[in-house]
Amino acid sequence: MGSPKRVLVIDNGSYECRVGWHNVKEPALRFRNVLTKPRKDRKKEATPGASDGTTTPVAAEVPAEIQVGNDITNIEAVRAHLKSPFERNIITNWNHQEQIFDYIFTKMGFEGEQSIAHPIVLTEALANPNFCRQNMNELLFECYGIPAVSYGIDALYSWEHYQSRRKKVSDALIISFGYSTTHVIPVLNGKLQLQHVRRLNVGGYHMITYLLCLMQMKYPVHLNAISISRMEKLVHEHCHIAIDYKEELLKWAQIDYYEEHIMKIQLPYNQVTATNALLTAEQKLEKRRELAMRLIEIKNRREAEKMREDEQQLFVYNKLRQLYEQDKLQKFELALAQQQIGNLEELDSLISTISGRIKRIKERPLSAPKPSKQQDKIDKMPKPPEGVPQADWLAELQGKREQLLQRKQTRQQQRHEQGKRHTHAAQERMRIISTLARSEKRRKANGEEEDDGFGMNDNDWDVYKRINRYNDDSDSDADNEQLLEYEKILSHYDVNFDEGNAVQQQSAAENYQLHFGVEDIRVPEILFQPSMIGSSEAGLAELIAFVLKLFNAQEQQRMVEHVYLTGGCAQLRGLKERLAREFEEMRPFQSTFSIYESDDHTLSAWLGACVQASQPNFGQTLTTRKDYQEHGSEYFREHRASNLFYPTPKD
Repeated sequence: MGSPKRVLVIDNGSYECRVGWHNVKEPALRFRNVLTKPRKDRKKEATPGASDGTTTPVAAEVPAEIQVGNDITNIEAVRAHLKSPFERNIITNWNHQEQIFDYIFTKMGFEGEQSIAHPIVLTEALANPNFCRQNMNELLFECYGIPAVSYGIDALYSWEHYQSRRKKVSDALIISFGYSTTHVIPVLNGKLQLQHVRRLNVGGYHMITYLLCLMQMKYPVHLNAISISRMEKLVHEHCHIAIDYKEELLKWAQIDYYEEHIMKIQLPYNQVTATNALLTAEQKLEKRRELAMRLIEIKNRREAEKMREDEQQLFVYNKLRQLYEQDKLQKFELALAQQQIGNLEELDSLISTISGRIKRIKERPLSAPKPSKQQDKIDKMPKPPEGVPQADWLAELQGKREQLLQRKQTRQQQRHEQGKRHTHAAQERMRIISTLARSEKRRKANGEEEDDGFGMNDNDWDVYKRINRYNDDSDSDADNEQLLEYEKILSHYDVNFDEGNAVQQQSAAENYQLHFGVEDIRVPEILFQPSMIGSSEAGLAELIAFVLKLFNAQEQQRMVEHVYLTGGCAQLRGLKERLAREFEEMRPFQSTFSIYESDDHTLSAWLGACVQASQPNFGQTLTTRKDYQEHGSEYFREHRASNLFYPTPKD
């Protein structure tokens, strides 16, 4: 097959899908590889009614449209209902994959066409099972009628794109960081060493969910505000990999470092309006009474409507009873069937039940608001003395309250000064104690100490009071009780009394903040320590060392000369430096290695597929419809960036 004029390139990633023509610089379509199906819409539709041709509007269920990728209006609102065709990085739900293909071909301008007349380059997972490829071939060739398809691995496509802009290299160690998995891929002599590839089941998804769990445990009161979208943004934009994880942890243990590097995320917070706070107790009680009266009116109105319905129903049932009494049995039976009543006994039971319910409602007195307990508290509230204006009385109470606050603040300051070594209070206390210690004690003849009688005289306790001059809190309880009483009276009578409101508002706003600190390095560290999320797998450094040991020393050196990083998580800051340190520890003394990164971590696989589609020999890499019919649905043609084809053994 010769090289086609236009090729459709689809990078079908488990997180994001990228679609475009091979001869352009960037994809025409990028979207999250998920879909959702909203709940069914109930709409009024005209349906035929009576025999006269009239129509009656009835509620009919209209199937809701499936939303894919960018068409999902509010992805956070339907987060729990999102569906993906992938299980990790393998396609398992082919109905969802078909709907995503419908979305892709519609957006690319193939809507209404019987078949897709352009070859497709499609990325697939490393070591993709034959069963999955078989279903994909059947879907593309049978459902969409494509002429040919070429399958490739995204990491190898990315490596092809990197080489196309630099020199060709036949040996490399590719580390692919995906959304669900991380792969260490050795390449020797330009060929994939599939039997030596190793996978780590940790990727971007695990980082996001780990950060979500950390923040939810840290701030359990803000579970609704800690969303997946916010966690994705934090991981993508702010997380970085520590070169020395333990050293970074010790830095975060220091308060100065914490205050300097902590990132505070302010959540939406609306301050409480002062309308209700400026009401007196009597005004608040009146508002409660008005609300109670409105609720009682609603309740009485509903009971009246229910009673009218019961009276109408009772009237119908009495008419039915009259038909029976008038011996009009045929009409009586027909009416019972229309009312869905079984027999006469059931009719009499319904009449008795409805009559009793109507009687109880009529005998029940109208509801009235219950006496409030708040009124008793208001009646017991202290009132101004006779002949003293309320404003003067409140001003006097405010002054007494200020004196109590000043006294408490003075004692607190003195206790604070006493704790210091060089203050006058501390020096005076130590002088008295040392004077008492120097006093010689009298001894008895047998050598035992004799009681000096300290404390028998009331004047001796003056020394104790001088030592504990600022620690005496004997009057603090009385002051606190008096202070609470003053504040209770002031808050009841003075609507402007709101001591410390500004501080409370500020502290309330601070309670709606998320502190993003040590999570900055803890979350991406799971790549190197999967045990942090309960996984028993080896970390990335151990995995790389294990893969290198599968080759001899010469082959190891050839591969580590070109260590290539690709994938979305390769964008994490500090990854290249951390891997350089790990390679220094695992490689022999004075050996060399080089680490390279893709130019665009998210688009490099799609660009690499475009590079392959532009090659003169691209037609030889295409699996045509003829190959599909002759060799079976699992067959595909191998190339430099593809998996290796191993046919399924026959029984």
